[in-house]
Amino acid sequence: MTQPKRTRLLGLLAVASLAFAACSGGATTAPTPAPTPTAAPDATPAPTEPPGTLPTPELTSVKIGLSVTETSQFASKAAEVLGIFAENGITAEVLVFEGDGKTTAALQAGQLDVAMVGVSSAVSSQITDSPMVVLSVNAVLLTDNIVCQGDVKTADDIKGKRIAISTFGGTSNGAALLGIKALNLTTNDVVITQVGGQSARIAALQGGSIECAVVDSNLEDDMIAQGFSILVHLKTAGVEWGRSGMAVRKDWLAQNPNTALVLVASALAAQNLYWTDPAKMAQAYADFNQLDLADAEKQVTDFVEIGNRSMTWTDGAFENPKEVLATVNPDITDVPVSSAYDRSFLQKLVDIGYYEKIGSPAP
Repeated sequence: MTQPKRTRLLGLLAVASLAFAACSGGATTAPTPAPTPTAAPDATPAPTEPPGTLPTPELTSVKIGLSVTETSQFASKAAEVLGIFAENGITAEVLVFEGDGKTTAALQAGQLDVAMVGVSSAVSSQITDSPMVVLSVNAVLLTDNIVCQGDVKTADDIKGKRIAISTFGGTSNGAALLGIKALNLTTNDVVITQVGGQSARIAALQGGSIECAVVDSNLEDDMIAQGFSILVHLKTAGVEWGRSGMAVRKDWLAQNPNTALVLVASALAAQNLYWTDPAKMAQAYADFNQLDLADAEKQVTDFVEIGNRSMTWTDGAFENPKEVLATVNPDITDVPVSSAYDRSFLQKLVDIGYYEKIGSPAP
C-alpha cells in the first residue's frame, strides 16, 4: 500500500473511533449533580416541664384514713378541703377512724389506699402478710401529756390506776410507757388499757370510766379548765417518735408510684400552710373539728412549734417505737426499721423542685 493511501486510512479509522466513543458515552461522563441542601437541625432545645411538675397519677380517686383528728394528721384533710388534691389530679375522700388499730386494719384489708398512723404500725406490719411502708411523717416529737382525774396528782396517786391508750404498740402506748418511766414507775404499777383515739380517751376521762389518759399537750389548758390534773409533760423531753406517718401497702405502692408521689406532694403542700398561712389552716381545722376559731388558732400555733415541715425523719423516729413494740411482741426485735419506710418520694420532690415551688425548706 502506498504511503498516501495508508495515511488516509489511518485518519479515517481515527475519526471513526472518536465517533464511536462519542456515541457510546465512554469518553465523557455527565457531572454528578450537587446534593440538595438540607435544612439545619433546630438548635432550640425541646421545652421542659416547669419545676415542681408532678406526674399523672395512676389512680384518680383514693380513700385516706385518719387515726386521729389532731393537728398532727390534719394536713391530709386540709389537702382535701382546700382543693390541693384536686389541683394535682386526685379526688380524695378522707375518713376518720378511732385509733391506729382500726385505721391499719382498714388499710391492710384494702378498704383504704392510705392510712395516717403512727410509724409503729408500719414497723409491726413487717411481720404480717400485708406489710406497709411510710412515705412521709407529719410530726416526729411526742407532745402528749398524762392527764388524770383531779384527785390523781402524784406518782403514788397513779399506782394501780388505769391509763387509756389507743392501741397496744401504737404511739399513745409509747407515750404512756415513757410517761410511766418519767414518774419512776414500771408497767407493774399501772394498768394500760386500750380505749381508742384521743376523742374516745377524753370521753372516758370525762365520764369517769378511766382514771388517766394520754392526751396531746395542745389541749392542756382545756383539760385543766375541766378539773383534770397533768402528771407528765412529754413535750419538754424532746423524744423523737414518728407520730403520724403516711402509710401505704407495699403491693399498692408498686402498682401506683405516681399516685403515691402526688399524694405525698399534696400533703406536703398542705402541711406547709401551717407556716405560710396559719389563718387558713386554723379556719379549716375549726370547721373540721367544729371548734371555736380561737381554740383552733391556738392548736395550729402549738403545732408550728413541734410540727415536721419537711415531713422527713431520722431513723430514731422509727427506732424508738420499735423498742416499745418489742416489749409487746419480741418478734419485732429483728425487724430493720428501714423496711418500714421509703424516703425516695420526698427526695424526688426535692429533685423536681417541688419544695421550692411551694416555698418549703427541703430536707
